[in-house]
Amino acid sequence: MPDVSTKSLKREKTVSRTICFLAGIVLTSSALLTALRPSSIGHAALKGVATIPSALLTAPRPSSPPIILITVDTLRADRLGCYGSREVQTPFIDALAREGVRFDRAIAQVPLTWPSHAAILTGTYPFSNGVQDFTGQPLSVSFRTLAESLKEHGYATGAVISSFVLDRSWGLSRGFDFYYDTFSGKAYLQKDLGLVDRKARESVDHALDWLGRVRQQPFFLWLHLFDPHSPYDPPQPFRSRYRARPYDGEVAYVDQQLGRFMAWLKTKGLYQGALIVFMSDHGESLGEHGESEHGFFVYNATVRVPLIIKPPLGTQVAGRQISAPVESISVAPTILDQAGIQDSIQKQFQAPSLLGMMTSAKEAGTRPAYSETFYPFSSFGWSPLRSLETERYHYIEAPEPELYDLHADPLEKQNLAPKQAALVQSLRAQLQGLVSHYQPPPAKEATPGLSKEAIEKLRSLGYVAYSSAAGHALPTSGLSDPKSKLWEYKTILKATDLLRAGHYEAGRALLQKVQEADSKLYLIPFLLGEAAARKGDWAEAATEFQRSLDLNPGFDQAMMGFGRALNFQGKSALAKQWLQQAVSLNPQNFRAWFELARAQSRDDTGAAVASLEKTLSIQPNFAPALRELGLLQLRQEKYAEASRNLEKAVQLGLVDASTYNYLGITYSRTNRLDLAVKSYRRALAANPNLAEAHLNLGFAYQRLNQPAPAKREYEIVCRLDEKLCQLVRGQQE
Repeated sequence: MPDVSTKSLKREKTVSRTICFLAGIVLTSSALLTALRPSSIGHAALKGVATIPSALLTAPRPSSPPIILITVDTLRADRLGCYGSREVQTPFIDALAREGVRFDRAIAQVPLTWPSHAAILTGTYPFSNGVQDFTGQPLSVSFRTLAESLKEHGYATGAVISSFVLDRSWGLSRGFDFYYDTFSGKAYLQKDLGLVDRKARESVDHALDWLGRVRQQPFFLWLHLFDPHSPYDPPQPFRSRYRARPYDGEVAYVDQQLGRFMAWLKTKGLYQGALIVFMSDHGESLGEHGESEHGFFVYNATVRVPLIIKPPLGTQVAGRQISAPVESISVAPTILDQAGIQDSIQKQFQAPSLLGMMTSAKEAGTRPAYSETFYPFSSFGWSPLRSLETERYHYIEAPEPELYDLHADPLEKQNLAPKQAALVQSLRAQLQGLVSHYQPPPAKEATPGLSKEAIEKLRSLGYVAYSSAAGHALPTSGLSDPKSKLWEYKTILKATDLLRAGHYEAGRALLQKVQEADSKLYLIPFLLGEAAARKGDWAEAATEFQRSLDLNPGFDQAMMGFGRALNFQGKSALAKQWLQQAVSLNPQNFRAWFELARAQSRDDTGAAVASLEKTLSIQPNFAPALRELGLLQLRQEKYAEASRNLEKAVQLGLVDASTYNYLGITYSRTNRLDLAVKSYRRALAANPNLAEAHLNLGFAYQRLNQPAPAKREYEIVCRLDEKLCQLVRGQQE
């Protein structure tokens, strides 16, 4: 009797519960939802040239120090003790601040994870590098990364990132010898993709493991921790200690894990000589200005971030505090400056190094700090926001401009723009001068493969302008001010939470209210399509995805959802057309390649294998693709190859009963019967009622000449499945 699998080895239909990610990022409530001197900015400042004090020119600079960049996602500066918090215990971060330089007014260039990190690691503004939101293309290869530069200058380079939103498919892995973006395979199927992450303890463990294996010196490590990002779920004892303030509990937990990390560095003699940069990509609004999380506005609740730089000990900067505004994109120039490295990337940098400011006895004059968010524009069709922050004022360019005196009004509650027209005009001119100076490189057409009619429709809605990198042409004319759309935004977030919790009708009713007010919101039918897909209503899902595409013909995630829905209705030919369109728009969208493979597997195994190999070339640790490839190889009777891919899928966390059953079949077909028995037993531990696994286990026992346990398994099969029982009887006859 041959081994059997569900539906006679036909590929199982794994209904993905992954929902709604825009070019890889989920649109959930967590992701849908990132003294003025009125003179010109100055040509030198625009070119990123800082005046270096003479004292610095003669100061000793360590040669090629170990470099550690720590980015804690979604961390507000005011939640750290060293920044004035009395409610959150952060002793280890506070200790780092005492030994380094603390920047009190560090400003993120965009309050969203992926574009903010792209800005940090390239030293370039989002409007220049083209990564302005989570709906665009990966980072262009024309932009060099900090890791590429350090690697070229002899550094071993490693990164441990803690969230799918920084997956290697976006381009930030370039230059890293080791880029750990592996997540549980089960998480990909059970969680929204934007919320696929890991806890700080596990990430610190992987960082320490890599450091322990590095034999090449010096090294550059980027450690990214995601814990303060919503949903807030700190482990014990922080959950109990901060029961009423779970966000603060996450911050305290991260501090504890960084304490463990720093202690390890000290025991290995690495701490004193290392350059350590600690910062966040953006903050969290926590209800300020009506925003719960981040990305929608550019107030200081989300763009002001902690920044602490500890140079190799021996430089006389310990405990220094700098109050002038600085930009996140100054971090990469500062790291190379401190390491004494001259590299071609320095021509790319768009902000000066902070080293002169750190070592000078007196703070130098500063230039304003820039921020932007295109999230309201790209996801909703409302106006983007741009801002400029000086030593005293914060100006926000919007259909209704805003101006805040940060000395008198640090919470930004009193808009002075109507009374300060001259000041607003001066700041607007400075902002426009900055953006014009750093125009993006010539952009290729952002929508390859689309018809002329579709491109024209996109242009009429503004999306092509955004996807091509908006550059200096701010598309605000005729667009709604996000402030006036806050109720719609919050209603969408609430509806998304309801849909995720399974309250489909309640969520749908809220979304319909929003669409009645704003009929062009392509996001509404997209969310409804994803919700229908989660409940397995593929016909409704296809209808909603098609509505989304009618409003935004270039939306590759709606194409992917539409193709998937068509495939589950058996319309694989049409599904393949839409999925191929999706991968032509974004060749790095490995999820689209994965769905294309599933459609192709119905009638073209070779093409499906090629698409899965493409998926894995982009993200080698995507466990669902490894499993699908293993199943196709099983169908092709390539048992050794199937075994290797299924083993890796299991190692990455796909430990469900069916995967263990298929893996057992590959072991059986390659005469590794002891391993087959173990795998079938694991399948049955996960699902004791999986009749196929009982049958296959009985067959393995029979081949091992163990008739008693074989008979026991066959009896269980007959209790569970009459059709399979007939196979047993036929075998026994």
